[in-house]
Amino acid sequence: MNSKWQKTINILTLALLVICFIKIGWLQGDIRNLQNTVNNNRSMLQSSIDSISSRIRYEMEQANNLLSDSRWNTVGMDVKNKTATLYCYVVPKVYNPEKTVAAIVYNNNKLPMTLESGRYIAEIDIPLFEDCQIDTVQFEEDGTIRTQKLNWVINPRYDLVPTAYINYSGSQTQNYSSTNITRTYKGAVEIDFEHKDFVKGIVDAEVVLLVNGKEEWRYKPVLEELHRDDYIAHYKGDIDYRFDLQKGDTIKMYVEIIDENGWKYRGILEDATISEKGNPIPNSEHYHSEAEIYDADGNLLFQPY
Repeated sequence: MNSKWQKTINILTLALLVICFIKIGWLQGDIRNLQNTVNNNRSMLQSSIDSISSRIRYEMEQANNLLSDSRWNTVGMDVKNKTATLYCYVVPKVYNPEKTVAAIVYNNNKLPMTLESGRYIAEIDIPLFEDCQIDTVQFEEDGTIRTQKLNWVINPRYDLVPTAYINYSGSQTQNYSSTNITRTYKGAVEIDFEHKDFVKGIVDAEVVLLVNGKEEWRYKPVLEELHRDDYIAHYKGDIDYRFDLQKGDTIKMYVEIIDENGWKYRGILEDATISEKGNPIPNSEHYHSEAEIYDADGNLLFQPY
C-alpha cells in the first residue's frame, strides 16, 4: 500500500516539476520579450532625442548664421595656366548697401566681393588640380567686422577636367619552348572618357609595351565609339600582339590617350615580372583603372589615389 502511494506521489511530483519547468520557460520567454521591448523603446527614444538635438543644433546654427543663402560653382578653366574660375556668392541677412563691404577668405587669401542685386559675388582663379579651402566670408561696416564660416572644400578637377578609365578585356597567354616564352595579347582596350561636356573627345590613342624598360611595341588602335552623351563617351579598340620573353624579364603595357587640350591620360594595363617558372608576377597588387593625367610636356598633373 505504501509502495503504491509512494509511486503516486513520485508521479505527481514529476508532473508538478514538468509543469514548473514549462512555466519557468514561459516566464523566461516573457522576460526576454520584455527586455527586447524595453531595448527597442530605449533605442527609439535615443533616436528621437538625437533627432531633436540635431534639429535644435541646426536651428541654432541657422539663427546665428549671418547668411540667408550662399553658393559656389566652377564656371570654366584656363588650360594654359592650369586654373579654374570659381564663382561664388553670399546673401547676408542684414546689411547696409551703402556701407557694408564683404570679402571672402580662401587658402589664406582675402578677396573683396562685389554687391549685385542683393548678392555679394566673387570670381576666383584657383589651381585646377588642387583642393581649394574657402574658409570664411567677412562683412565690415563702420569698423565692425562680422565673420561667417563657410568651410567649403573644392576640387575643380572633378567638375571640369575629363577623367579616363582604361581597361583591357581579352586573353594574355604564354607558350613555352626550351629557350623562349612567347606571350600573346589578344583582346581589346576599353576606354570610358568622361569629357563632362568641356572636351569633345579623344584626339589620339596609343598602346605602348615596354620590356625591361625598353619600348618593344607601339600601336595605334582603331577606336570605335560605342556610346556618347553629354557627359561620357565609350571607346573600344582591338589589340593583337605576340612577342618573345626570357625568365626574369619585366613587362609593362599602358595606354596613353590625348585630348584636344594636349593633356595625356595614361592607364596601366599590365606591370609584371616573369618568374623563374615562367609565370608573370604582378609588380603591383592592382592597377587603378582611372588614368594618370600629364600635360603636353609630360609633367604629372594628377595621380589617382
